[in-house]
Amino acid sequence: MMTFPDIDNRTHDFELIFKHIPMGIIYLDRNLKILNMNRYCQEKIGVTLDNVKGRYCYEMRSEVFGQTQKAGNPCDGCKAPETIKTGEIKTFIKEVIPGFITENTMVPVKDEHGRVVGLIEMLRDITKSMLASRELLESEEKYKSVVNNIGIGVSLISPDMEILALNDQMAKWFPHIDVSQSPYCYRVFNDPPKDEICSYCPTHKTLEDGEVHESVTETPLGDEIRNYRIVSSPIKDWEGNVTAAIEMVEDITDKKRKEEELQEYRENLEEMVTERTEELTVSNRALKKEIENRREAEKALKISSDKIKNFAYSVSHDLKNPAISIHGLTRLLNKHYEDALDERGRNYCQQIFRSSEQIASLVEMINIYLTTKEMHLHIESINLGDLLLMIKEEFAVPLNIRQIEWTAPQHLPVIRADRIAMVRVLRNFVDNALKYGGEGLTEITIGHREDENHHILYVSDDGIGLPEQESQDIFGLFKRQKTARGIAGSGLGLAIVKEIAEQHEGNVWFEVNSEKGITFFMSISKKL
Repeated sequence: MMTFPDIDNRTHDFELIFKHIPMGIIYLDRNLKILNMNRYCQEKIGVTLDNVKGRYCYEMRSEVFGQTQKAGNPCDGCKAPETIKTGEIKTFIKEVIPGFITENTMVPVKDEHGRVVGLIEMLRDITKSMLASRELLESEEKYKSVVNNIGIGVSLISPDMEILALNDQMAKWFPHIDVSQSPYCYRVFNDPPKDEICSYCPTHKTLEDGEVHESVTETPLGDEIRNYRIVSSPIKDWEGNVTAAIEMVEDITDKKRKEEELQEYRENLEEMVTERTEELTVSNRALKKEIENRREAEKALKISSDKIKNFAYSVSHDLKNPAISIHGLTRLLNKHYEDALDERGRNYCQQIFRSSEQIASLVEMINIYLTTKEMHLHIESINLGDLLLMIKEEFAVPLNIRQIEWTAPQHLPVIRADRIAMVRVLRNFVDNALKYGGEGLTEITIGHREDENHHILYVSDDGIGLPEQESQDIFGLFKRQKTARGIAGSGLGLAIVKEIAEQHEGNVWFEVNSEKGITFFMSISKKL
């Protein structure tokens, strides 16, 4: 029998084998040192014979993997030591280098005494098949994951109608089924169990003719009937024989119930539409009647309003002349006959004089209120600074006499509003402060602020303010508070301000100051 040195010296005899055989061949001595390596193996591993000859095979492999391998320590799973020990051929799979997987066969080389003197390691490239196996395993795992999470039931049925496998959804629906017992489907899928195949079973048909079948079941489960939509597909061997069937099961009980309810609703829809149409017809008649009644009421209200307005104009007109006459005559009586009257007579003249003056003022305010409600706004650009300067000059005398401080911003915006209306509002706010602020009034403050949609004007004073119990409906007609007793006024001023604010798409309100005094506000829309 030849030894390895003999083989190594007869390289020419093995040259064709080394050159053309499509597998790796490595000669190793019994210490696992590399004696020879064919070109195929060198190219696959990426080494040359000169670099590896005389080295331990496991040291070479460790270098390729970038590891440190101690001498005398073969690779994990290597069958070379076992082959040397037993003298038997051993086969195993190993990743020689990263990405190069081989089926390795260790063949012992023995001397004439049967002692193993070396090894021939033959490496067959199985990289593609191993990668394919890994991909197949990964695909199988993915398939199992999809089947278990697909949301419908899946079962595998044998030709004898035995259950071979269930996915998670089927196991959830039928937790009592033990697949390891290969139970008959028609027994365990029904409660109570059946003794024969269901008449509607699509799987039985598939197992008979090898075609896809579908049906909807009425499966008894205790006291209820569940409806399952089953689609059955055949599994065939390479000769076309049906070996099993796959059932894909969807629970459509709720869906079927809703479809039946929908169908019932559709059948009754025409009747419902007819009834609803009749109800709408009656409602429309009632609505038309209500609209007619409202139109009549609005017409009557307008007539009544016009009558009241005409009456108010007539009364104010008829009162104004007598009031002016009384006022004038009383003034003349007091002027020419003051010496002829005693003290009581002179007091009577003064009372008549003030009362006639109040009547004339009241008539004037009534006219202003009526004209304000009917007034068509003349919207224009108004410089608030100029407007406040005019108001200040108008009240200059009482402000100076009472030494009241007037405070207003230096810079005010131009706003869009009715000029006459704005004069009335500001005049009323300032006049109220002077009239009702009391002897302690020392300051009147006029200001402006704004939000996204409105300009806001305000007039604040530090007078006696307004008790909370007297603040109800202060903007109503002829509303005068207890603090206004003995002060001339009509009770129409704030009502006129409220009407002007509403015409300017705004509002009017007041706030009692924290220490003393009161602040009146009016908002004006920016969209005028």
